[in-house]
Amino acid sequence: MITDERLSAQIYNKGKTGTPQEKGSLLLRPEEALYCDYRKDLQLGNAEKERYAKPSYLVYKDLKERGLIVKVDNSGLRLYDRETETKGQASAIVLPKIFDEKINFENIFEELGKGLERRVQIGIIDSDEDVVYYVIKNIEWPKTKLKKGQKSTVNDEEVKELINNGYQINSGLKFGTHYRVYNYESKHAPWLIHIVKEGITWLDIARMVRVGHGVNKTIVLAYNQKWLSIDWIRP
Repeated sequence: MITDERLSAQIYNKGKTGTPQEKGSLLLRPEEALYCDYRKDLQLGNAEKERYAKPSYLVYKDLKERGLIVKVDNSGLRLYDRETETKGQASAIVLPKIFDEKINFENIFEELGKGLERRVQIGIIDSDEDVVYYVIKNIEWPKTKLKKGQKSTVNDEEVKELINNGYQINSGLKFGTHYRVYNYESKHAPWLIHIVKEGITWLDIARMVRVGHGVNKTIVLAYNQKWLSIDWIRP
């Protein structure tokens, strides 16, 4: 907590950092305090720096250095797009992930389940402490039908829902994923599906998205009968 009114105003006015309190004080979360130390607005001791250091700080710092307004709460980092009012709903909630960490969708499903009008983003931190961002959405598969003369060459229980709904499913090996998916309207497969198994990391997902982006296809992750699209985004 910063109790010096002048210092509080100085810090807050630099990109709305922190949360104003009564009597001119300013509440700083650990990520915000570390960033203020980095920016030389205040000075933390080594013990505080070690205690506050965590992956969310690297994402917070990256977004702030891009000139964006970011707020910290218990769910993640609330991101406000440029020229967006901070009094309203955040543009996105950003969830930090480590590139070689085994995938865990728990907080992603939790955020998607809230049904809020904001993007659910992940920020994947690499070994150089750079951050790459992706948007994750729930995917639904409305009914379609096979084109005349076309057929699915796959009979996998993991994609049975799509087959039953009339989608054409073929091997996705040449794109580095399990399957490619067509609906009735598509000439080329709009989607590439990867079945998520235990042990897969965020680096594996980043590779897939890179390939999908290069061939103009959406990567869809199939996990426990749930479908998630994942697309690269520049903050």
